[in-house]
Amino acid sequence: MISESINKAQDRIKKNFDDKDFLELFKKGGVAMLFRIGGQLMGFLLTFVIAYFFGANGLGDYVLAIVVLKIFTLISKLGLDTASIKYIASYCAEKSYNGIISFRKKALTLILCTSIICSILMYFGANVIAEFIGANSEHIRITSFFIFPMSIFIFHYQNMRGLKEIGGYSFFFWMSQALFTLLAILVLTIFSKDENVPIYAYLIGLVVISLLSFFTFSYFLKNKKRSNQILIDNKLGDSISSILKVSIPLMLAQAVHFIMSWTDKLMLGIIDSPDVISGVATNSAQIGVYHTAFKLSMFATIGLMAIKSIASPKFAELYKKKELKLLEKVTQQSTKLIFWTTLPLVILFILFSENLMLLFGEEFRVGVFSFVILSIGRVIVSFSGAAGNLLQMCGKQVIFMNVAIIGSLINIVLNYTLIPFYGIDGSAIATMISLVVFNLLLVYFVKKEFGFYTFYVPFFKSK
Repeated sequence: MISESINKAQDRIKKNFDDKDFLELFKKGGVAMLFRIGGQLMGFLLTFVIAYFFGANGLGDYVLAIVVLKIFTLISKLGLDTASIKYIASYCAEKSYNGIISFRKKALTLILCTSIICSILMYFGANVIAEFIGANSEHIRITSFFIFPMSIFIFHYQNMRGLKEIGGYSFFFWMSQALFTLLAILVLTIFSKDENVPIYAYLIGLVVISLLSFFTFSYFLKNKKRSNQILIDNKLGDSISSILKVSIPLMLAQAVHFIMSWTDKLMLGIIDSPDVISGVATNSAQIGVYHTAFKLSMFATIGLMAIKSIASPKFAELYKKKELKLLEKVTQQSTKLIFWTTLPLVILFILFSENLMLLFGEEFRVGVFSFVILSIGRVIVSFSGAAGNLLQMCGKQVIFMNVAIIGSLINIVLNYTLIPFYGIDGSAIATMISLVVFNLLLVYFVKKEFGFYTFYVPFFKSK
């Protein structure tokens, strides 16, 4: 009986690897996963170095400054980065070189204009912003000059997803920021231990990767043109108004999703919690400890993010071709891969949670419970697969936005309620609950719109 079960398992594995769509997800997802692991390691080292040299307070100040920069960058991009995946993937399917070029010219012009406006607002509003969230106003003023470099950096690595250059995308998305910031901070700390060093290092690295992402995308595009995968044609591309009709809802969806992702850290800066409960003396230190727990728990999403990287343009392509049966198959294959790459990591995290947090120092011990709670949340999210990406890539971005709004509101209310009593642990519980509700709602709407579940539970066959 045991040998029969083994044979059946071997047959299932062989059948999967004979399937070209599964093989594409596995191979390209595997490349993305390697970069994801590398990026997580770099992020871990960066967090460790900042915590070692500047403590939990220094790490908290760094996180708050970067959050503010990301908020203004999100506005300046107008959702054009995510929209580019859909447009460039569609133009590639049509082999339209001019369509890609036309889209990029319009998008980059819009991003330049909005980036200048956002930089001005961020610079002159630095004192107000800093007072509200407990950040360093000087850090906010410095970073305000770097909205455009960050915007074009994000825009170009998303362009690579549209070209299905997952290796390039994965390097820039997962590894590049942490890698170049880490290198810069290690060099700068030789000469100075000034509190501004982490911010300077981040901004130096950002300029470097912005330039690298531009040249790397150009290289990939020229290669596709040389190999006749895309051809010079007379296509003028979509109008600016039609592009914005797609990108603005995506920007709003990104905004509410960003709020859901960063509400915990922002509200820890805004709301005071009892020192007896939090175990650390300042809001910045709490953010530093919580950020460390959050970053560590993100290791569990290696499979989720890696598979989504290749699946997103695949979803857009199959939906455009109206191959819904194949879309269902690819979606469910993606979810299985996501689940089985997440569960083992979370089990390890729970077993060694205290050891992992203490790597950063004794003051990080108070983040153990938060780390465990956040890690459990990652498993539940993995059950749901790439439901959000599927909705966004198949023209259902408004549904995604509405679900993200619900998730964000739940997160804000729970953080507001729990932080005053439980500090960083309350924030972790709020984040976990909101993520679970958000993902389950996405699964429901995929079922409603497409007739199948992205949800996966071992030994349960979805219908």
